[in-house]
Amino acid sequence: MTDIMVRARKLAEWVGAGGRTVTAKGVPRPADIPAAAAVAGVEVPAKVRSAADMEGLHRPWTAAVGAGYISIDGNRATMVGGPGRDPADARWDALLAVLAVESDDPRHQGALIACAEVLAALVDGADLDDLDDRVDERLEDRSPREFRAVYRAFRRGVLPVAGALTLLAEFGAVDHQGRLTALGRETAARLALPPPVRPDLPVTELLARLRDMSDAEAGRATWRWLDGRDLAATVAELLAAAGAGGAADRLDAFGVIAVIGDPARPFLRPILEHPMLAVHARTTLSDEEPSEADRCWLTVEVALAEDDPEERYHLVEECGGTATIEASDHPDRAHLLDLLKASGRPEIPVYELKVALSSTVWRRLRLPGPTTLEVLHAAVQVAFDWDDEHAHLFEAAGQHYSDVYLNLEDSEDESAVRLSKLLPGRGARMTYVYDLGDWWEHTITVERITVPEDPGPIACTAGVGDAPVEDWNEDDGPDTTPFDLDTINQRLAQLTSS
Repeated sequence: MTDIMVRARKLAEWVGAGGRTVTAKGVPRPADIPAAAAVAGVEVPAKVRSAADMEGLHRPWTAAVGAGYISIDGNRATMVGGPGRDPADARWDALLAVLAVESDDPRHQGALIACAEVLAALVDGADLDDLDDRVDERLEDRSPREFRAVYRAFRRGVLPVAGALTLLAEFGAVDHQGRLTALGRETAARLALPPPVRPDLPVTELLARLRDMSDAEAGRATWRWLDGRDLAATVAELLAAAGAGGAADRLDAFGVIAVIGDPARPFLRPILEHPMLAVHARTTLSDEEPSEADRCWLTVEVALAEDDPEERYHLVEECGGTATIEASDHPDRAHLLDLLKASGRPEIPVYELKVALSSTVWRRLRLPGPTTLEVLHAAVQVAFDWDDEHAHLFEAAGQHYSDVYLNLEDSEDESAVRLSKLLPGRGARMTYVYDLGDWWEHTITVERITVPEDPGPIACTAGVGDAPVEDWNEDDGPDTTPFDLDTINQRLAQLTSS
């Protein structure tokens, strides 16, 4: 196949200085697909809804935009004139655009991982005969989510290695026989991913890596690091790193110690007098809730470990506000108070969500943007008059969120995710499933976002339809609960105040 950059340049010339109208996705309109496909040298299938669905057209188009050959402004694409870019830089930016490295879409991340692992295996000397096995071995060390994303990144029936080789060949990183080129070696260096966590990883690097992982990924990485390690030496390394580091290091180190569990307890008793580790040790050793003094101290730790000023503010507010910080004897409490004063109170958006169980049964909820999914779950339970006796699950952008105590595979902690971070704009959606047996699936849509002076409490502002009764049988009477706005808001007020 013709080099993708040649096809990208031809598409740019087809767009021309006069430009062409594109869709909201920034791709050629359906009416222009035949002409664009002819320029790219690909056939148009019998049925196609969007140019984005045609890989042979979408890849060179994306490469042209990434390389800077085509500029898109609104619904207009134009060819970029002037001096040409350095070919190597243009090719690299085009590859990154095709891989969509910055996207949260797990399929794009899967393509990145597959290409990086294929190149790494080739750099290590793997030949085509054993490339599949070598790459599979490397992928097994990735998280289950990453592993699945790799396989979803390529067409059904095309193995990740074959798909990655095809894509890399289009960019000249491998030749037609799958052998690494000079450009491929440079690409391998640029695409190099951090190696999977292994037991020989230094503890300081482990803690730094865990900080950038989701809770589920961090848990799996921790078990990989602990596998086969000497217990006494491992706990000693963790305590040394905690003692020498900052709040984030202490929290992460004791997070690993908590994974070790009871076998680590004897090694914690000697540090019960350590000025910066004693509270962590007491909390880990005790099966009881922390004392009020220790709770205040840990609030300072958690807030200091947070880099985002807005998130830091909300964490402190949820733990009792600055009064909690002032009541602490943490040596860095004054520094935290200075940080909070410097950043001030952030704007608090208010979300109006439509929670639809069906077209005829839905509720409209009004919630502050910092509301966590844990609280949103509780609000939905109230809105539909349910008893929270079954498991539940949120899903957004391919990621699941739930109660950590449910231990649902590949689900992140719903108490650590805020509405405003997950659904940043009007029209954004996610799903909520209650009762994984009956599978009552709701669509949650952002209808409106405002920034009032006072965000006010959580409230239900409207609704339609009676809610089904959970676990209903014919001896229970009516199989639905009438929609009662006043009762719902009375219960939501109790939820907000608790």
